[in-house]
Amino acid sequence: MLFTLPGSGQVKRGRNEGTFNIPASNVMGNGNIIVAAAFAGGYAASGIRIDPGMYLAVGITDIMQLSGKTAFTNFRTLGGTEGHFQLTMPGNDHLRFFGVSISGDLYLSTEMDTLSGTAVTGKPEYHAYVRPSIVIDLDWIAKFKKIPLKSYLMVGVVDNPDLLYRYSQLSLRLGTELKLNRNSYSIDLGAGLYRELRSERLNLPGDRTFSQQRFWIEPAIRYRIFDGFCLLGAVRILLLQRVKPDRPLEPTYVRLSTAFEIPLLFRETNTEAIRTMVFIEQHKVKQPNAIDVSIKEGTELKTGLNLDVQKLDLNFTDQESEKEVLKRRKEIKQKMDEIEQLLEDLE
Repeated sequence: MLFTLPGSGQVKRGRNEGTFNIPASNVMGNGNIIVAAAFAGGYAASGIRIDPGMYLAVGITDIMQLSGKTAFTNFRTLGGTEGHFQLTMPGNDHLRFFGVSISGDLYLSTEMDTLSGTAVTGKPEYHAYVRPSIVIDLDWIAKFKKIPLKSYLMVGVVDNPDLLYRYSQLSLRLGTELKLNRNSYSIDLGAGLYRELRSERLNLPGDRTFSQQRFWIEPAIRYRIFDGFCLLGAVRILLLQRVKPDRPLEPTYVRLSTAFEIPLLFRETNTEAIRTMVFIEQHKVKQPNAIDVSIKEGTELKTGLNLDVQKLDLNFTDQESEKEVLKRRKEIKQKMDEIEQLLEDLE
């Protein structure tokens, strides 16, 4: 009765589940392992780009986790590869209102570095970039049981990892997630600021300020299959982009992302066990006991019959025979006795 969508048992929900662009400040829990197949495709000024790939996350302790992902651009060349070490605050393994975590993010660029002094066609240079980020989230259900919302804020220095060789970046992302018992619905807003790097090889002075910006919106859904697996989908739409006239930042107009998460090893954490209990409690409040409903309906019916008797006394005129009146009253009395007996049995 608790689940309205297909499922066979208790939902396996990871406490580190965030939106499509912002991870939760919670980590996944000691010993838990999740693998995912991902697929992303977008339409940019240079054409269509497709990035299928894989994702893996491993819980180290209750406050640490490691994750990484890699992609294959257009099914041909190796795309960007990332590694993330996330450290959360103590006590973030329980259902709480405020949470914060910091991450050390490693990006292995597979884009040809055209700004360095040695990169040439056929012999490109690829670099590794280490960047920090911070996530703050508010889990409203911890304060208000009827508000299953979670709010996210992520601040970092990477908006597009593929362009780290060319731009210094600042990134600000805001997200809101409707975190229901089975499925989740979210929407993210993002702002990326770009400052072109200096290149002695190409005699480029670079930018003094973050003169180029782009703003986007991305609604997403997390749909659960068989209580443990998750199918994710998101669509990013470019809202506004400001560029400079020379060497402008290339826009990506639309980007579609999907992923299928598989929990290889899962042990429910305190956070999601408590969240499940909250949903069960709310469900019991919304579904009154069937016997109580029957008693209430029977009481209302009995009250209605009493009113009918009173109306009957008023409606009879002197012309009606006393015999007919007694007969009608006897029938009503018999029905009332049957209802009283039914109510006693229910009680």
